[in-house]
Amino acid sequence: MTPSLSQTQGLFQDRLISGTPDIKDLLVDGGPFLSVYDRAYKARLFEVMAEDFPATHTLLGDKAFAEAVDAYLDTHPSQAKSIRWIGRHFSQWLSSEERWRKHGVLADMAAFEWALGLAFDAPDDEVLSIGDLAAIPPDAWPHLTFTFPTSFSTLSLNFDVAPFQQAVASERDPEAAPEQLVTASTWAVWRNPQDLIVNYRPLSEEETLGLVSLMKGEPFAALCEALAETGDAENAALKAAGYLRNWIEAGWISGIDDVAMSWQEQQSQA
Repeated sequence: MTPSLSQTQGLFQDRLISGTPDIKDLLVDGGPFLSVYDRAYKARLFEVMAEDFPATHTLLGDKAFAEAVDAYLDTHPSQAKSIRWIGRHFSQWLSSEERWRKHGVLADMAAFEWALGLAFDAPDDEVLSIGDLAAIPPDAWPHLTFTFPTSFSTLSLNFDVAPFQQAVASERDPEAAPEQLVTASTWAVWRNPQDLIVNYRPLSEEETLGLVSLMKGEPFAALCEALAETGDAENAALKAAGYLRNWIEAGWISGIDDVAMSWQEQQSQA
């Protein structure tokens, strides 16, 4: 029975993604020019990876980067409808593959570049303003939880990869390879809601502790408790409010969680 168009398209897709030969039975003479599509598809994936990870490419060099990408694509073939997501596992893969994991800077650089890319093309989200907090009654504050914009993320880095990445992005020769940090550092990456420029900066240990608690969905009271555990319990609430203000002004907070708002409304109506 002759396969339908959708079945034929599926077989062709299987050929491109995983090399399945079944489509050859439907082609004249077994499709002698089918290899043209094989090479074109892989070449396009390579181009996307090079565009998404230019600094990682520079660190590895052309030959090693091509070998890494080729092996990565064999392990992680495209599963999404958009080619945009082909590199989403690259950093994790570099950190786990025997050949590359001893070079920890590669996984760090790939993770940093991926975070920058996500921040750049993430959907637009409304962000919270300081004025939005003015109407919240004091009794509701301990229970408030917050949501974060799609363009905001954090990542832990063992190498100072930013100067090298910025040099490559500016088409300049990097002055030196990324230096390994004494201790791992958490970085925030986000897109400024006003000028739409992607920003990044390292976080202090204390700031990381507090921010992570909110990103886990814990309430404002947990942020205060986390800061109190650093040894300055007397000023924990004041510090928490200061951090929250800075995060809101930077555009890191997109809203107050619906559960917390519902709690607030219930209290006002009691």
